Amino acid sequence: MFSWWDGLRLRSSNPRVRSKAVESLSGSTHSRDTERLLASLQDKSPHVRCAAVRALAASRSPDSLKSLIGALNDVAPEVREAAASVLGRSGKRNVAGSLATCLKDPEPSVRRTAATGLRTLGWRPTTREEAAWFDIALGNTPVALAVPLQAESPPAEKNQDTAFHRRMRAETLREKNDPARLSALLTAARSNDLLARISAIHDLGQTPSPVVSEELPKFLRHPEPEVRLAASQALAGRDDTLPAHFLGLLEDSNFEVRLVAVRFFARVPNQQITQILLPLLSDPVTEVRLATAATIGLIGNAAAIEDLVVALVDEDIQVCNAAHQSLIQIDPNWLLSDGASAARPRLEGLLASRPASDLERIGQLLAYIGPREAVVADGALT
Repeated sequence: MFSWWDGLRLRSSNPRVRSKAVESLSGSTHSRDTERLLASLQDKSPHVRCAAVRALAASRSPDSLKSLIGALNDVAPEVREAAASVLGRSGKRNVAGSLATCLKDPEPSVRRTAATGLRTLGWRPTTREEAAWFDIALGNTPVALAVPLQAESPPAEKNQDTAFHRRMRAETLREKNDPARLSALLTAARSNDLLARISAIHDLGQTPSPVVSEELPKFLRHPEPEVRLAASQALAGRDDTLPAHFLGLLEDSNFEVRLVAVRFFARVPNQQITQILLPLLSDPVTEVRLATAATIGLIGNAAAIEDLVVALVDEDIQVCNAAHQSLIQIDPNWLLSDGASAARPRLEGLLASRPASDLERIGQLLAYIGPREAVVADGALT
């Protein structure tokens, strides 16, 4: 029962004390206690909001369910994760749609928790893109990257593996991993000086310590785009980076961050990544569309043929060329593929909306799609 003492704790300036008061309301069936929990979802402390989410797990109030779904959009990732966990264990299949939106959450832990809850609820994806987000969130991606980065050795030092050089390399590695240096760089990365933060993040990216692998992803959610960009660039240059950290970056508001993420996925040996990249063929920024077309070709998934065929009539000629090259990489006879046939209605739909200068190009492409000799595919659009 909620006492006057609990009420006093609920108004405490200490978030830990308020959290304890919120936890004491768990399991209560009194409407007034439910109102207190719902009000606590607006607390300024994420710690308290998490406690409120967990306390609402046993509530049968319709308002509680609605508020828990709302918590999936909380600004704090730990609150979104707690809400996804509670809803996933609720047994209510009508929350599956809301949980499915969390598969695209920028925070890997939220995506993973939502996917686990959806699996518990017996949910099934309805599109290939949704299936890809679901599968990857569950961790069905390779641990190792397909294309490890090889640092180019200076010409004068190539083929030199003397005891002296080995000793020097070991000493350099010790210096990079020196705890005092790491501590100083992490402090600078969290400072108020933007240039110092960016410089420190790039330096951390060159440090092979496992501590860096744990700390750098935290900067991917930084409110300043320059910091997110520096962190994504630093992580993209490492061989121990987890692909899950880059999924949320594909929808980053900064196009340079999206660009780094798209290029990174060329190193991920999982064809399901293609389904997540396909929407970026329509990105408003040309550089992102260009990188996406090239990356999809490197991954080599035939499921991308339809979207790549549509990209052949992109407003930018470089994107068109990249899409054509990727089509050849995936299937030299792509014009005869089911994907090309599936692209026909989409191309025909563009005839009514594209400028007159594009109509001839679209018409030529439509004329080529169909039962023609395989050799046509290799030279028709060069």
